[in-house]
Amino acid sequence: MSITELHKDIGTSKDNKQSPIHNWYRFTAGFSYKLVDKIIEEENLSKGDSIYESFAGCGTTLVSAQKKGISAYGNEGQELLFDVIQAKLNWDINKNLIESVLADIKQNIFNKGNHTKIYHKLLESLYTKENLFELYFIRDYIQSLDEKTKLFLKLALTQTLHKVSVHPIAVPYISRSKFLKNELSGLQMFEKTVRKMLDDLDSYQNIPKTTNIFHHDSRKTNYNIDSNSCSICITSPPYLNNLDYGEVSKVCSHFYGITDNWNDITEKVRKNLVTGATTHYKEADFQLEEWKKNQFYIENKNVIDNLMPDILKIKEISKNKKGKKSFDILALLYFEDMYNVLLEMRRVLKQRSKAYLVLGDSAPYGIFIDTTKLLGEIALNSGFNKYNIVKIRERGTKWTSLKNRHSLKLSENILILE
Repeated sequence: MSITELHKDIGTSKDNKQSPIHNWYRFTAGFSYKLVDKIIEEENLSKGDSIYESFAGCGTTLVSAQKKGISAYGNEGQELLFDVIQAKLNWDINKNLIESVLADIKQNIFNKGNHTKIYHKLLESLYTKENLFELYFIRDYIQSLDEKTKLFLKLALTQTLHKVSVHPIAVPYISRSKFLKNELSGLQMFEKTVRKMLDDLDSYQNIPKTTNIFHHDSRKTNYNIDSNSCSICITSPPYLNNLDYGEVSKVCSHFYGITDNWNDITEKVRKNLVTGATTHYKEADFQLEEWKKNQFYIENKNVIDNLMPDILKIKEISKNKKGKKSFDILALLYFEDMYNVLLEMRRVLKQRSKAYLVLGDSAPYGIFIDTTKLLGEIALNSGFNKYNIVKIRERGTKWTSLKNRHSLKLSENILILE
């Protein structure tokens, strides 16, 4: 099977649910580990090569690389996901220590405090008092452990947060119309999750660590990664679909004290991410004519000028929409951010190497934006020589029956840069 014959769900994380370590964290967006494996196979990558990952997410590319003994470097802008990835890449875990910690938690958890403690209001609306007590007790207990053990157990606890909530908390947003049946308590689910992770590691503990993850914004130069040092890039950037990754992860980030409110999400999370939602900026701060003076527009004038009629249509349509979302500004800032990502990508890649980007196109307010092709054109202005687009599947079809939604067929693609 070649890259052009991949199954239609390769751009989703469905396969990862059945793969050890890959399935340690549920994430709204993602792609299949099988795509990484196929690219490694087709490009004949070996232990002398290095993979670059601009948007490490929950670590699919890095975990796949490490399983095959291949070096890889990744950036992740979210602190929460950065910790998730660190845990997924540390396979040298002391099982006896973990067992001792579990035993100590079970022995002491019901002798400390009570169930009347005041918690974050959002968390109180999503968990029973009993589960909140147990979840917070575990969170505070593991803080004193060594870093590797703490991250391992923190990831198990993060999974537990998803499994014992009253409502689904990442679909991509909290789904209060749906209810989860929780037969296990927070402590019971935590222990079950830890033991499953330990079982998964039985086949991987003797495999050396070959990967590095950095808490870093890929729009900026990461001096920990040398120029012309990586053989290939495999990544999936945020889609231009107004999905706010900071909002999606707020339950977990509030629980761990990374954020506490909307402003915290903006300052501590959104500012480190590619502009992918209208919540990432203040509309009043954007002035088109001033924006056109920046390097991105100057270097990509041909691309943006061709796009501008559609941008203006989107702006005009928004005036009559209830939400009046500034998708026109969002699109321009998104492509500007991705230009900077592509510049950094080109810097770290060796000459004549490739980059594989899983992408989807978009249709804000029913105006089609060929995101994949546009990023291909912008890549040519970023130092790449050519691009090719492989269509994976049609997407967005489940929305066609809804009122006030466009009926355009969108696609998910692989953008291959050389």
